[in-house]
Amino acid sequence: MMLTRRAFGLTTLGLAVSATLAACSSTSQDGATEEGKMALIVSDAGEAASEELTKAVEAFTKETKVEVDVKTVSDVSQELARGITASPSVDVVVLNPAQLSSYAGSLHVWDKGSPAVKDAHPALLTSATRQGRISAAPKDVSTLALFINTSLWQAAGLSESDYPTTWEQLGQVAATLTSDGVVGLALDASYARVGAFMIQGGGGLTSADGTQATASSEGSVAGLTQVKNLLSAGSAGWGADLSAGSAADAFGEGQAAMVVESEALVKTLADVYSGVSYTVVELPAGSGGKGTLQFPTFYGVVEASKHKDDAIKLVEYLTAAERQVALATAASTVPAGKPAGETWKGKHADQAAFLVGVEYSQAVPSAAGVSDVIATFDNELPGLAGGDPAGILGSAQVNLQAILS
Repeated sequence: MMLTRRAFGLTTLGLAVSATLAACSSTSQDGATEEGKMALIVSDAGEAASEELTKAVEAFTKETKVEVDVKTVSDVSQELARGITASPSVDVVVLNPAQLSSYAGSLHVWDKGSPAVKDAHPALLTSATRQGRISAAPKDVSTLALFINTSLWQAAGLSESDYPTTWEQLGQVAATLTSDGVVGLALDASYARVGAFMIQGGGGLTSADGTQATASSEGSVAGLTQVKNLLSAGSAGWGADLSAGSAADAFGEGQAAMVVESEALVKTLADVYSGVSYTVVELPAGSGGKGTLQFPTFYGVVEASKHKDDAIKLVEYLTAAERQVALATAASTVPAGKPAGETWKGKHADQAAFLVGVEYSQAVPSAAGVSDVIATFDNELPGLAGGDPAGILGSAQVNLQAILS
């Protein structure tokens, strides 16, 4: 199960923090930002992430004397809808790709040489680009990798040399690991997991930049067919069909020997399923090479902000390598920048697969209206074992073309 995330509260700063600093930056949930302060809008990412962001913003305030109100909101999109006006109440916002697609036209455009974006992974800059412009600065990212229960692995007579690097090898080890009460591989029936196979085939619902429908491409069909074959063979199963109720929980409870998940599962395993011995490796390559999905977040600066220059400075400060590492570690994500990523990898060598995957990752399509197409696609996945991958993807192609054309 995923952990319940607590809302931001006023961080207890301790006696070492001066009253002056506490007055210069604050963390709030409701109410208007005080006159003269910048407003940084974020969604709740958990207590550790909240405290680390507050710490970084306070350090920025101490260094620059610029006051910042960190506001945690339950609905960033709603806050943006009412906060981006001719006289905006939002200065900086942490966005997901769908929110960026909706509000890119109201955000500052970043030059590739800007300190906030120049070190970002190219795949993340692609995801931050709307209509040919870098509309936000990459903050951090989650990717998908393959979790392996090492106890079940060894019990099946497998060794490290058997970690799968191809679809064929994945099918073989999944079959070997499948036994009474244990399925070799668990997946959740969603594009946010299955889409990785389509990218490995050389496809995906859309092109990497999200502008062209590629759902019915040969690579997409190959990827979805690979998933069908695993399901039909009985060596893979949908998480919802297992008694645990989800792929992640099935892995934690020993009902699945492998699972395709993000680094968020690392924290869940530590907090909820601490008895599980596991390792994390890159997803196997498919007929089109390596591929995985990315789930990034971005810093957006509101173009009409009265504090635009200071807002840009804040984002540049937060995207400095050492702060990226600290913020990503607290949020159980990977830093967006290459130098920061290398430092992060030195501290999280056992999670290196997530970082390596950034290079060949693609984001889940986020253009307006695409979420409905993905929802329809997801609804058809439970019947994939006896279904027609080409037919499912053909329908998605028609709907995506209507949206993106």
